[in-house]
Amino acid sequence: MCANSRTQDIGKWRVASFFCCSLWMNLAVCDDQPEVLEELEEMLKRFSFVKRVHTYSDMDIFLSALKEDVHYDGVLMDIDWKSERTGMDFAEEMLTLSPLTKVIYMTAYTLEYVEDVFLKMSNLSGFLMKPVRAEKLERNLKKLQRQGRGQDKNLIISSRGSVIAIPFSRILYMENQLHKVHIVLAEKEYWCYERLELIKKRLNGQFLSCHKSYVVNMEQIVEIRNTEVCLTYGKRVPVSKARYRETKEQFFAYMSEKL
Repeated sequence: MCANSRTQDIGKWRVASFFCCSLWMNLAVCDDQPEVLEELEEMLKRFSFVKRVHTYSDMDIFLSALKEDVHYDGVLMDIDWKSERTGMDFAEEMLTLSPLTKVIYMTAYTLEYVEDVFLKMSNLSGFLMKPVRAEKLERNLKKLQRQGRGQDKNLIISSRGSVIAIPFSRILYMENQLHKVHIVLAEKEYWCYERLELIKKRLNGQFLSCHKSYVVNMEQIVEIRNTEVCLTYGKRVPVSKARYRETKEQFFAYMSEKL
């Protein structure tokens, strides 16, 4: 049964579910074809690591659930909807409401959309051709599961006499300023007296150096221009001429691995 008809059940499942077990996954499937929802729900329930599956044929209900703090580890999102908006539009809105939730796009029209998936902001994890094959789906979910565990990693810094653990996923960029490093998040910022080169050694593969004084989180990149990197939340950092090509190549290689 679609989640459209069971809103009471959804209201009981809040963001706390995200922390209950890193080996289990809570998933949503969004598609306007009931037969696809039914098929994917049955397929997902066969995987031992999937804890819950909710299905949606109405995106207003899905987005309302996110606004009520319902959390999903991943969402299988059909791209082609019978409306003016596409699944990529919905994924962009989902990013604002639930920034840690990963999205796996689904479509029967791969060539039509493959060049557009990077143009809309989303927490992209994968891309599946329809009809979805069980082995491909399982591989994508296993990768999503590994990415989710990676989000738990923290950058440990000392700031103003306190030791602070900052999740990698929340960092937008870092800037070297004389003898300090400026660490910028969406909602706050930190300063620490440490060399940027030493901090870079404690980061994972989602970060790149677009400039000798800047490190950016590739998960937060919206667009790379000739002179700057545009990030989420309207942030911009410079990209040096010497590192422009390397920055683009590293970003596209990173994103390609997620498809």
